[in-house]
Amino acid sequence: MRNRWNALGITVCTVVAFAGSAFASNPQFNADKLLYLGNVTVKITQVSPGINTQIVYGSTTLNVKAGMYQLITNAPYNYAFCVDLDHWMNLNQTYQYELWLARGRAGALLNLKDSFLTGSNLNEKGAGFQVAMWEIAHDHAFGNLDNFNAGNFKYSADSTVKNYAISLLNTVGNQSDYYYYLRAINGGQDLAMAAAAIPEPGTLIALGTGLIGLLAHRRRRVSA
Repeated sequence: MRNRWNALGITVCTVVAFAGSAFASNPQFNADKLLYLGNVTVKITQVSPGINTQIVYGSTTLNVKAGMYQLITNAPYNYAFCVDLDHWMNLNQTYQYELWLARGRAGALLNLKDSFLTGSNLNEKGAGFQVAMWEIAHDHAFGNLDNFNAGNFKYSADSTVKNYAISLLNTVGNQSDYYYYLRAINGGQDLAMAAAAIPEPGTLIALGTGLIGLLAHRRRRVSA
C-alpha cells in the first residue's frame, strides 16, 4: 500500500506491480483463508493513527502513510490494516471486496490492537502496528524470520516506529488467531486490505456450522 499523497490528497495506496507477476500478499491469503463470507462494500475515509514514512519493498523505496485505515463498510468492523503492497486505492471511493474468515499470525497481532493503540505516541504506534503487519504479510508469510533489515520488506526510517513493530512481533511470536481478510474481487487491481478485526465470539458461533463443514470437506478431499 504505497500511500502516495498527490496534489489532491486522495491516493491512499499506490504500489509497484509487475505485469504477469504473482501478488506478494497471496501466500498469506492462501495459508490463512478459512471461509468465504460474501461481498462487502468498503470506503477508506482516512489513515489514522499513523505517520508519513518510508519503507523498502523488494528493491524499491516508497514514501507511504503507515497506520490504521478508518472505514465505512457494511462489514462487522470499521478499521483495517494493509497487507498488500502491490495495489492501490483512493480515499472516499467505494470498492467491493470479498470478505473471508481467516486464521493466522495477523489475527494474533490484531488481538493486541485495543491494548496497544492507547495513551501517548498514538501516531507512531499506529505506524508501528502497520509496519508489523507488513512484515507478517511480506516476510513471515514467505517463511522468513522477522528482520526489518532484510527480506522482502525492510524498515529503518523511524526508530520509534521500528521499535514498536519489533515489540509487537516479539509479543505475538508464532501465535495465530481468527481475523477478517478483505480481498479484491476476482483478484482485481484494488488493494487487498487484509484483516480488519477479530470476529466476535457470537460471530464465530454463527459461522461454526459452515466452517466445520468446510474443514470436513477438506479432510475428505485429502483422504480421497
